[in-house]
Amino acid sequence: MEHALQLAVLVFAALATSGLMVDWMGLGRAMSRLSVSTYVEFRQATDHSFDPYMSIVVVGVLLGSVALAIFSHEIRSLSGELAIAGSICYVGFLTIAFSTNVRVDKQIVVRTLFSLLGLACYILACLLSR
Repeated sequence: MEHALQLAVLVFAALATSGLMVDWMGLGRAMSRLSVSTYVEFRQATDHSFDPYMSIVVVGVLLGSVALAIFSHEIRSLSGELAIAGSICYVGFLTIAFSTNVRVDKQIVVRTLFSLLGLACYILACLLSR
């Protein structure tokens, strides 16, 4: 059961992080070349596609990470603490995402870095729990 939970958390975290990386590195660069009106129209279209997907995977990450921390052999172990650190990173990501409806480039970078750090914590937590 614990291995299935670890896999689920890693998959959700990887999906969330990859979605953010696509937004930051792929779409962000392309959109910087657009006129303001085209940028707004394109951003609205991509947000309409990304937002439902990201909501599902980020909720999956948070719920899974809480379960991962609880079901760790010991929460006070390095594995349990890394799972909690990963959760905190994703809470930081959500705080940035929900604090503004306007996606600003610097905020996209910071929230992506929170997600990358959270994913790294989850990977280490799973590796160390074995």
